[in-house]
Amino acid sequence: MSRFLSKDNSKSVGMSKLFLLIFLLLFSAGLTAQQAPQQYLNDGIDALKANAYSDALDYLTLYLKSDPLNAEGRYYRASANYFLKNFDAALKDATTAITSDPNYKEAYNVRGLINTAMNLFQDALTDFDQALMLDPNYAEALMNRGLMYKLQNDYPSAVSDLSNAIAMNPALIEAYYFRGDLYVNMQNYSDAIRDLTTYIHNVPGRAGAYSSRGIAYFQTGKYSEAVSDLEKAISLDPSIEPDFKEVLDDAKSKLK
Repeated sequence: MSRFLSKDNSKSVGMSKLFLLIFLLLFSAGLTAQQAPQQYLNDGIDALKANAYSDALDYLTLYLKSDPLNAEGRYYRASANYFLKNFDAALKDATTAITSDPNYKEAYNVRGLINTAMNLFQDALTDFDQALMLDPNYAEALMNRGLMYKLQNDYPSAVSDLSNAIAMNPALIEAYYFRGDLYVNMQNYSDAIRDLTTYIHNVPGRAGAYSSRGIAYFQTGKYSEAVSDLEKAISLDPSIEPDFKEVLDDAKSKLK
C-alpha cells in the first residue's frame, strides 16, 4: 500500500475533519448555552454575599430570562432589590418565588423584611409566622419578627423573639446587636452592655454598636468607658457626631 493518500482520499479526510470541527463547535456552543444560566445564578449569589447588590441584580435578571418563574432566582433577586431599596420590585419577586414554591421559607422571610420596610406590619407578621410554621427553628425569621415588633414599639414581644432567636442559634450575632440596642431603649443598661459587648467582640467596626453601648455606659456612670465608645463610634461614622456630641461632652466633663 502506498504511503501516500490519493488526491480524492485526501479531500475526503479533509471534509471529515471539517465536519468534525463544525460538530465540536456546535456541541460546545450547546454546552455553553446550557451552562450559562446556572453560572448567572451562581454569580448573582456570590455578588449578594459580597454585598455587590447591583451586580447581583444584573446577574439574576439574566438568569431569570431562561426561567422567569424560577423560585430560587426570584428569591435571590428579591433580596438584591431589598438591599437596593427597590421595595416594589422586591415584593413582586418574593411573591412570585412563594407562588412557585409555597414551602420556600426563605422567600417568606425576605418578603417579611420587605413588608416591614414598607411599614406593612400585618403583612410582615403573616410572612414571618408562615416562615416559622414551615420551620419552627428558623432563628433568622424569629429575629426579623423581633425587629418588626421593635418598630411597632412592642418591646416585650421584640425581646422575646430576639432572645428565642439567640437561644436557637447563639451564633446569630446580629440578634445580640438588635437586642442590646433595644435594651438601651428600655433603660435596661446592664443587659444592653452585655449584648453589645458580645456583638462588638465579633463585629468591631459598627458605629451603632459603640454609640449604643456608650449611652448605656453613660447612664450607669461609667464615663470613661462612655467617652471611649462614643469617640470610637464617631471615628467610624463622623456623620453621627451631632447626635452624640452633647452626651460625649457631658461624659468628659464628669471625668474632670
